[in-house]
Formats: sequence, C-alpha cells, structure tokens
Amino acid sequence: MNKQTHYDVIIAGAGPAGSTCALALKESGLSVLMLEKETFPRDKICGDAVSAIVRKVLRELDPKLELELLQKVPGTTITEAKLYSPNFKSLEIDFALEGSCMRRVDFDNWLFTKALSNPDLTVLQQTQLKDVSYGEDCVVVKTNKGDFTADIIVGCDGAHSVVAKKLAQFTVDRKHYSGAVRQYYRNVKGLSGSALEVYFLKGYLPGYFWIFPLANNEANVGFGMLSETIATNRIDLKKCLSEIIQTIPQIAERFKDSEALEDVKGFGLPLGSKKYTLSGNRFMVCGDAAGLIDPFTGEGIETAMDSGKTAAALIIKYASTKNYRAETLRVYDNLVYDKMWPIFKDHYLLQRILGKRIWLINLLIRIGNIPYVQKNIPKWFY
Repeated sequence: MNKQTHYDVIIAGAGPAGSTCALALKESGLSVLMLEKETFPRDKICGDAVSAIVRKVLRELDPKLELELLQKVPGTTITEAKLYSPNFKSLEIDFALEGSCMRRVDFDNWLFTKALSNPDLTVLQQTQLKDVSYGEDCVVVKTNKGDFTADIIVGCDGAHSVVAKKLAQFTVDRKHYSGAVRQYYRNVKGLSGSALEVYFLKGYLPGYFWIFPLANNEANVGFGMLSETIATNRIDLKKCLSEIIQTIPQIAERFKDSEALEDVKGFGLPLGSKKYTLSGNRFMVCGDAAGLIDPFTGEGIETAMDSGKTAAALIIKYASTKNYRAETLRVYDNLVYDKMWPIFKDHYLLQRILGKRIWLINLLIRIGNIPYVQKNIPKWFY
C-alpha cells in the first residue's frame, strides 16, 4: 500500500500527454505520482489517427520507441488523405511523412507501459481527482484514495479536466468545442489501408464524416460537428451517423455487407481555436485539458504528447529551485502557442470559411486537383 503523500510532481491523467510527461521525466530523479481515473488498458474515443509528428516526439524521447511502436501496436500505415466534396468529387493529398492509424486502446496502453519504465514513478489507477487547490508551498490534491501534495501538478486529465477547471478556470465555450461520434466496423467495401477518408456531405454541414482504416480490415467510422451548431439546431449525432451510412447511396453501398463491432460512442473535443491560460502558480495543463486539438482536422494526440514533453522539460529546468511561480511558468504558454497557434489559427479560419458553403467546398476540391496546388497542400496542414 502506498503511504507516501508528497511528491515532486503530480501528473493527473495517464493518456498520451500524461504518459509522455512521465516518460520525459524518467531520468530526472524527481518523484512523480500519476493519477488515472480508469484502469489500463482502456479505450479513448477518437479517430485513431497517429500522425508523423507523434513518431517524431517518440524519437526525441528515445530513438528506439518509434520502431517499437510500429512493431508492437497493430495498425495501418497512412500515406494519404482523400477529401470528398458534397458532389462526391475527391481530392487526394499525399503526406510527406508516413503516419499510422491505431486503436487508441492499443496505442495509449503501449505508451502507458513505456511510462512505467520511469523508476521514480508511482501510478494510482481508478483514482478520481476530486479537487485541486494551493497550499502554502505546494499543490493539494484530493482524491477518492486520499490527499496528496506536490511542488507542481501537470493537468493531463482530458476534455473535462479538473485541473484546468479548478486552477485555470476553464469553462466550455461551444464556439470552440466539437462533439463527435465513433463506431468501429469490419468489412467496409473499398476500404483503403493507407488513406484517411473525409467527407463533407450535403445536409450534414458544418461537419464531416470519416472512414479511417485500421488493421484486420476494420475501420474507425465517425461524424463530428461544432458544439455550437449541435446545440443551436438540436442535432443528434448518432442519428446523423446512422443516416449517412444507411441513406447516402455512395456510402450505403460500401456498408451493406459490413459489420458494426460496437454501439455508437460519443465524445467531446476542446478545440485549439481559442487561446487559454495554460499555466499558473504550480500548474501546467496539457493536451485535451489545455484545448490543444486542431480545429479543422480534430487531431490531438501529437499536440498532447508534445505539450507533455514540453511541460516535463520545464519542470526539470526549474526543479532545483522549485521556482514554479506563474511568471516563471508563463514560458510554457509561449512555447506551446509559438509552435501550435499558427496552425490552429489558419485551420480555425478554414473551418469558419467553409461552414455550410457547399459551392465553396466543391470549388476548393476542384482547385485542389490542380497539380501545383495539390503538390503544396500538405504544407498547409503541417
């Protein structure tokens, strides 16, 4: 039974941001407590796309990790994206660097096991974070398994982060939040093992439908839309997903002999289209907790891992003095947004411009097929 109650660092959440942070602290000698509300392996509902930037972060942590990921976690190699306009014209975008598509239950569990290699890491699973507050010279964390203190806490506890809510005063802004649903399928007709398929469909804008290929002829299938639109128009995302698969001829044909492997599951995505305060006295927030999800693509694994790695580097830098004051940690916000905000800003603008403009989406897909334009599109996304 764990009797220690004070740690140098507490990490709330063991997903990609939290596990990356713990892994990056591996040789620091700092005592780390990681609190996780669930038990691994556990599912995380998302599109399952693992970008080339994820591999880059792994290489920076340890060059052997990228190869181990590809060897041990089932997945597909992603080399392109296929975008479909409302009139079903397609645009194929080749990626300069290969990515992957892996079930999050597998990817997250693998990364979690890597974090466990940190000899100074203590992990408490099935541990609910109830409250976080400042003590005189520490952070006080209350859980269903007792109270703990630390010199600093890193909030990696997802879209409904207790750390972000209590210490950074985050609130949900539906203009900068998306809702989505996902369902796994097997034997979708015409499934490409190397392409992410994204559909902008008449009657289902602003939003998009996706088919992402997984190992064993399986696919991650889903539909997402801005939360403001969902609330205003009282949209049922599960119903939309069913309608798309069953009633749109070009899609229904592909699903007629397929097998659904689960019930439809929903999730929320705090988007990076709005700047937040990501740090303060004795805290930093990372990943979904920090709203670091691409406003257009919905990707969040890479930004979660990158922010977790950045947080760890700053903790190590200031560990000797324990100078975790707000004015010191403000550099974290700058480092994160200097890297991510230019992309987030452009992608948010693209999201807003497209909206429900069917004619514009059709036009852009047509323009995108001009060889020179098509060749340069990947630069706009990375």
